Amino acid sequence: MFTTIAIIILLVLIVLEIPIGFALIIASSIGLWLSPAGLMNAPIKLLDSTSNFVILALPLFILMGALITEAGIARRLIDLAQSLVGWMRGGLAHVNVVTNMFVAEISGSPTADAAMLGKIFVPEMAENGYPKEFAAAVTSAAAVIGGIIPPSISFIIYGAVTNTSVRDLFIAGIIPGILLGFLFMVVSYLYAVRKGFTSTQPFSVNLLLRATRDALIPLLIPILVVGGLIYGVFTPTEAAGVGVVIALGYGLATRLLTRQAFYRSLVISTHQSAAIMVIIAGAALFGQLLALEQVPQHISAFLANMGASQIEMLLLVNIVLLFVGLFLEPASAILIVVPLLYPIVIQYGIDPVHFGVMTVVNLAIGQQTPPTAPVLLTVCAGSNLRIGPVLTYMKYYLVAMVIALMLITFVPELSLWLV
Repeated sequence: MFTTIAIIILLVLIVLEIPIGFALIIASSIGLWLSPAGLMNAPIKLLDSTSNFVILALPLFILMGALITEAGIARRLIDLAQSLVGWMRGGLAHVNVVTNMFVAEISGSPTADAAMLGKIFVPEMAENGYPKEFAAAVTSAAAVIGGIIPPSISFIIYGAVTNTSVRDLFIAGIIPGILLGFLFMVVSYLYAVRKGFTSTQPFSVNLLLRATRDALIPLLIPILVVGGLIYGVFTPTEAAGVGVVIALGYGLATRLLTRQAFYRSLVISTHQSAAIMVIIAGAALFGQLLALEQVPQHISAFLANMGASQIEMLLLVNIVLLFVGLFLEPASAILIVVPLLYPIVIQYGIDPVHFGVMTVVNLAIGQQTPPTAPVLLTVCAGSNLRIGPVLTYMKYYLVAMVIALMLITFVPELSLWLV
């Protein structure tokens, strides 16, 4: 009863466009206030939820990405991608995808990648004859790879919620991220063949070597950090801290990180971290209300009585996550929905790491689909485009994402092989 009241209030607040973190705190507080438990333990829950040592990695990874980005290394990564795939038919579209894969190693945030690269690629592709809407669709689709290839903010949150190894989640995201990039390049190639687009430039070994040299250190920073985490040298939080120190040292040594850029990176990372922390605190309070009325146990019992097979359960979980992704951004969705679904998938023998990758890919699709579509709207807003015409091209990339999701769901080795 109290959970139902809280959910109704939450939906009303979301419709009123109250930020999701504050909406969760308000709705959960009212639900607890009406319940026998009261609000006595609510402040403790809010504080404890953000005191997790793993959660500390979030602001540090965000700061690392901001420092590297503000040092102005995007053009070096674009030049490297150009030398690698610019010779292919539809070269600029492929360069867009590969650059997003490189940047994914740095930011861990699809929205940040879309905001940064959308300003570069959409006008550049339009100048080279590509429809501006197609350029926006490619940029938006490729940006979601930033939430899958490590370091990924979504994986850190999932790991904290389910007590799953962040190291294993990072490793598990590598092949799915590359698979998504490959499928996006296939879609871009087919479009280029259909419309008669040619390559950007011929392949040149000298150009590739020069571009690799210029982009080597920016690429090595996240590789060293994530590699140290994978091989057990660092914990996730220590890895993030080392990444911040290396990124700051690189920016200062090359004089690419000015005083103004350093200040901007602090402001950006503070704003992003604070927004996520409020969501985490609100979701923890909401989780306390759900636990009070044993909602996860009731859902588990209901699904168990259905007698669904593992395949049917996987399909049902995907449908639920896809639906939730239409309305909530990944951090909120993971914090609210995963605690409900996690006991069920474990009961069905689904690996927690595999489920984590499924969850993040599902929610990545939601970032491209209305009514919220945060990544797509970010690119459209930065390019002064309406979302409707962009969706006419985005639908092909959405098909590619669904194909990748089905492969990831029913071929667990794609996620678990490296782990």
